[in-house]
Amino acid sequence: MKAIRNWSACLTGVLLLTTVGTSSATDDIVCTGRVATIGIHSTDRVMLRLTGMNTVVQICHLAQTMGTTYPITPAQCKLAYATLVTAHTMGKQLSVYFDNVQSGTSCSTFVAWEVATARWVHLTD
Repeated sequence: MKAIRNWSACLTGVLLLTTVGTSSATDDIVCTGRVATIGIHSTDRVMLRLTGMNTVVQICHLAQTMGTTYPITPAQCKLAYATLVTAHTMGKQLSVYFDNVQSGTSCSTFVAWEVATARWVHLTD
């Protein structure tokens, strides 16, 4: 009986560690608006806030690939940044698809500076 109790305690500990250590990200959040904030942080992070978003988020990294759902490479990051700067300069509205979001679940619930990789950045009419 003692062995069964120890096994049960061990299984409970493994289940707790698995549950605590697991974090799920939200994917496929689509935000639309004009570029309200665009910038590059000194740590090579590209930051963005559209007028349809509540705060600034990190959309990619200039020196490393980010994300597991549609990973964003540094080359893609630079192209997204160029598209966003162009949209800002032209005053155009655009849509951005975000993945790998750890806390936010919509455009109005992002946590300031959290990772929200920009999978698809496109201008709209």
